[in-house]
Amino acid sequence: MRGWLLLNQKTMDDPSIQMIVGLIKKMNLDIELVDIKTVQVLCSPEKLTYIQVGQKELVVPDFCLAAFFGGNNYHSQAVLQMLEGQGVFCVNSLESLKNTSDKLRTFQKVSASSKSIFFPKTLLFTDTLNLDYVEKAIGFPCVVKVMHGSKGKGVILVKTSHELKNLLDLLGAGTYDDEILVQECIEASKGRDLRIMLAGRKYSQAYIRDNGDEFKSNLSQGGELQFLTPPDEVIKIAEEVAQLLDIYFGSVDFLMGENDTYYICEANSMTGLTYSKEMATSTEDNPLISILKEIMTETARRRT
Repeated sequence: MRGWLLLNQKTMDDPSIQMIVGLIKKMNLDIELVDIKTVQVLCSPEKLTYIQVGQKELVVPDFCLAAFFGGNNYHSQAVLQMLEGQGVFCVNSLESLKNTSDKLRTFQKVSASSKSIFFPKTLLFTDTLNLDYVEKAIGFPCVVKVMHGSKGKGVILVKTSHELKNLLDLLGAGTYDDEILVQECIEASKGRDLRIMLAGRKYSQAYIRDNGDEFKSNLSQGGELQFLTPPDEVIKIAEEVAQLLDIYFGSVDFLMGENDTYYICEANSMTGLTYSKEMATSTEDNPLISILKEIMTETARRRT
């Protein structure tokens, strides 16, 4: 079986990418590294045998691993659409990327599917947004974040309506290529969250990110890790969300509220893998190893 690892050349030095590449070599898998920007998108009524990649024609792969961190744009989505149309097993799917890259879409799909899964109330910022309505619907303090932010970037804690007014005035004065969300603040979870790792849409492992008195829990913001086995009901919710959003390999993050209430913070496709130094050498705990084996099994099943 032949596979592609779809990469964004700008993130080739990302530790998670290097870890994936290292594991592929270690497991001696037939997976070619492909810069997604060089893939030509051809829509044809005939089944394709080859796909133009740069100056080469490559045989259509049996499966692909989409790891183009920061490169989820129209072209990359069109590449996945083309591959899926040719029967290529893509991890994660185009539908998964759409569902997880858009934080509001994540909550809207969860809300439409289940009324028993909690998440912070969330408003889409528009230039007609009224501060009185924000206070009524969301309350203060609140969180302002960009739609497609990652690693804690583009997330701001706003304590008062005056602070929010100043921030929204600043945002309104600029030109942005991203949407802005205003979100309920789960104060009990300040500086802490729970990440459930998913492999094959099933629970793999979990850890709490804790950044003490800081607002953001991300490791890139100084957070520390504590591995644990989460409550069964949280695992069940994470797996339900994985099915709903078609997350084959990724994570669901939870904020921890009062009285053991868990709120979905966000969901991720192909999340970063450098959360533990042991992951670089472990052959038992790394969920990517198990997911690579599952991809081989699922691809073989689809070919029969």
